[in-house]
Amino acid sequence: MISTNKRWQESIAEAMDETQNNQRNKNRASIVLPSWLPYASYIAFGFLLAKTLLIGHETHPVNYDRDYQTGSSVALLMIAEDVEHYRTTYGELPDDLPSPIASVMDVTYEKITNEHFRLTIPHGDSTITFDAKDDKIYME
Repeated sequence: MISTNKRWQESIAEAMDETQNNQRNKNRASIVLPSWLPYASYIAFGFLLAKTLLIGHETHPVNYDRDYQTGSSVALLMIAEDVEHYRTTYGELPDDLPSPIASVMDVTYEKITNEHFRLTIPHGDSTITFDAKDDKIYME
């Protein structure tokens, strides 16, 4: 039924336009998330938490090359102690290495003078050298 009152017709038309605009704005503004999304988020977070608690977290990566270099340096120092012990016992440096570990680790011994010697061990593509004169270890 159409109203004969013009003012009422305009008010009804205006109200209908507002209702339709509000409905369009509501459809655009709302985002509907799937109902399973919160559960999936909880499961993923729980899995990561359990993994961290069970396995742990490694804060510093292991550097095996540095460990090997440190072990080789310690071995050189142990062999140098054997050479020094021989010198204090017999009064001179030995002609050959008195340490049994030297042959296993492929250590080379160089007698420079009666007070100065040098030990060298291979380390990958380089070498680690102990010089008794400076009492230092060098990596070349």
